[in-house]
Amino acid sequence: MESRVYECDGKDQGKLKSLLEKDAYAGVSFARQGYKLKEGRGVGGEAGKYYACFKAEPDFFRWAEEKFKEAAIPSLKRAAKETEAKVIAAIEAEDNAAEQGMGAIFG
Repeated sequence: MESRVYECDGKDQGKLKSLLEKDAYAGVSFARQGYKLKEGRGVGGEAGKYYACFKAEPDFFRWAEEKFKEAAIPSLKRAAKETEAKVIAAIEAEDNAAEQGMGAIFG
C-alpha cells in the first residue's frame, strides 16, 4: 500500500467532498477505501487549500485519477512531494495520538 495526497483550493472543496462521498456503497468508491480530508493549516499545508489523503493499492489510484479527471475540478491535483510528506506525517501523528488517547481511556 502507498499513501498519496491530492490538493484543491478552498473554493473547490465542496465539489471535492461531493465527489468523495458519491456512490459510497459501490464496489469501488472513495468512501469504501477511506480517506482523510483536511484543511491545509491543520496539517502543515498551505492555508486556503484542502488535502485529501488516501492509503491504497495502485489499482485504486488508477481508478481515482480517472474519477478526478471526469469530475473536472479545476484546482484538484496531486500535492508536491514535500507537501505530501508533511501532510501524511501530520495525519499519522494525529492518528497515533488518537490511538494513545483511547489506550489511556480503556488501557
